[in-house]
Amino acid sequence: MQLSDEGVRLIKSFEGYHRKLKDGRCLAYRCPAGVLTIGWGCTDGVREGMIWTAEEAEAGLRRELAKFEHGVSRLVTVEINQNQFDALVSFSYNVGLGALQKSTLLKRINKGEFAKAQGEFSRWTRGGGKVLPGLVSRRTREAALFLKPVEQPEAPYMPQEVEPVSSAPVKEITIGTGAAATGMTMPAPPDLTPVVAWQGFGEQVSALGSWAVSKPLMTATLVLVVGALSIGPWIWRRFA
Repeated sequence: MQLSDEGVRLIKSFEGYHRKLKDGRCLAYRCPAGVLTIGWGCTDGVREGMIWTAEEAEAGLRRELAKFEHGVSRLVTVEINQNQFDALVSFSYNVGLGALQKSTLLKRINKGEFAKAQGEFSRWTRGGGKVLPGLVSRRTREAALFLKPVEQPEAPYMPQEVEPVSSAPVKEITIGTGAAATGMTMPAPPDLTPVVAWQGFGEQVSALGSWAVSKPLMTATLVLVVGALSIGPWIWRRFA
């Protein structure tokens, strides 16, 4: 599971970009707990007097967040939603994965006691041995995010009626020889599908017409044959 964009913005709002110099870079400093920090709360490998550009601070934040994403995914053994994951990554980024691992907060989460787990955030508000207003605010927002329902995306709009497809305009094609065209245009060949569909019907009509024409001829021939057969014996007796 990965931190959402909202989660990243939340952590940035808590950490702040310190200590910012006039040219936009940042200088390493000691946080209220006495830990050397730089940029967006990064602590890995930070030394006194270290200076980062804004781009280095962003890259450093992403590197450290990846560790906390992996750590939270490893320590939490039950299914959690995106908001709960974001809240826990923010929490552990501030207090450390070791503190999360030993906390009652994690124990309640892994038992599925999410409502009780929410109350554990407020126990982590001290820095340097005293309660810090900034940590009180951070824990309050993390606890609220932890139990905030994940909003479902809106269903895509689906039209209730299908509009008829309008007839396409006549396309033109350019007639040319080789690489250069002559500039002459003519309508593109029409779709011959209807012609093919009507061809079979036309053949049936043609066959019916041929039968209609030949029927009188067949009738006349039959009359002549019958007449010949009838008059033949009389002629033979008369002139024999």
